[in-house]
Amino acid sequence: MLPSNPKGPAYDLEHIQRLVGQGPISCVITGASVEGARGLGLEQSAIVEAVLELTPACFYKSMEAEKRPGLWQDVYHLHYLSFDLYIKLQVDPDGLAIVVQFKAR
Repeated sequence: MLPSNPKGPAYDLEHIQRLVGQGPISCVITGASVEGARGLGLEQSAIVEAVLELTPACFYKSMEAEKRPGLWQDVYHLHYLSFDLYIKLQVDPDGLAIVVQFKAR
C-alpha cells in the first residue's frame, strides 16, 4: 500500500534498506544516482553502502514524485566518507526500492 501525504518518512527505512541490500532482485538504482556517484569518484557499490548506513536521524523530508504524482519519495542527508550526500528513496507500486537520487548536497 502506498502512503498518502506523510508527515514523516513515507516508507520504513529498515524495509528499504533490506530491499537495497538484496540487490537488483528488489532494488533499482537509477542512472541519475549512478552518475551522481561517479561524479564523486564513487562506484555503484558505494550507493548501496551509503543507503545501508542511513539512520532515522538522517531523514530530511518527504516529497511527492514529480513524474509520478501519488508516489512519495523520502530524502535523507548523510555524511559518507568525505561527502555530504542527498539521497532520495522510494518504493514503487511493485514493492521495489528505488534509489532515485544520490548526489552531493
